[in-house]
Amino acid sequence: MANKLDNLQPFKPLAEEALSSQPLCVKVEKSIDARVRSLPDKSAWLRRVITEAVQRELMGEG
Repeated sequence: MANKLDNLQPFKPLAEEALSSQPLCVKVEKSIDARVRSLPDKSAWLRRVITEAVQRELMGEG
């Protein structure tokens, strides 16, 4: 049986550091899910907001 991640394609690096080989997956409220899924490039948006939050809240930057 195929792994559900087998169909994912590697991303070209979007920043100085290469992207992780494993995606982060979270469940959110239905209203939040609908808004995020309506974005034209939801993956880029999610990467940006997660990165900004980690830098601000976990790495003490900004």
